[in-house]
Amino acid sequence: MIGSLRGRVLEILHSHIILEVGGVGYRILVSSSVLSLTKSGEDGFFYIHDHIREDLHDLYGFLTSSDLELFERLLSISGVGPKVAMTILSIGSAETVRSAIMSGDLATLTSVPGVGKKTAQKIILELKGQLVEAQTESPVDREVIEALQSLGYSSSQAKEILKDISPDITDTSARVREALRRLSK
Repeated sequence: MIGSLRGRVLEILHSHIILEVGGVGYRILVSSSVLSLTKSGEDGFFYIHDHIREDLHDLYGFLTSSDLELFERLLSISGVGPKVAMTILSIGSAETVRSAIMSGDLATLTSVPGVGKKTAQKIILELKGQLVEAQTESPVDREVIEALQSLGYSSSQAKEILKDISPDITDTSARVREALRRLSK
């Protein structure tokens, strides 16, 4: 899996760019907002979602990890594929999309080609709670949750134990050690 790419932008086309990395040109599908910020001939860095099916292999590029995260959350919704998710992200910044979901703005979401009322309602219903949770977690707590998940704990276990850890412990590794100490009891 490809997580990110850094290289020179060779071409900017209708819905994608060609990024040369080490002599290899990668075709990366990007949103219209990313297209408008990208310039041919300049160096670029993109977070990548590597989408593989038996009949295709597409790379989707994002300027920030939070945009990539929102894209992957949209993909988790039944009926939302990568092309629709990318089109949703093209309606504005990731923050615009998040606020449309958080406020239940059906009009904004249904303005996207391929997103009907039912799909928009499903996106709002399923993502609203996840986006609220993500906003309330600090970057350090997200790292602790990921570390605990890599050790086999569930996301809910990790979030629950973090509530009991003193906010005075601010170092990530110290928070992980304290969480493990409490989980082992």
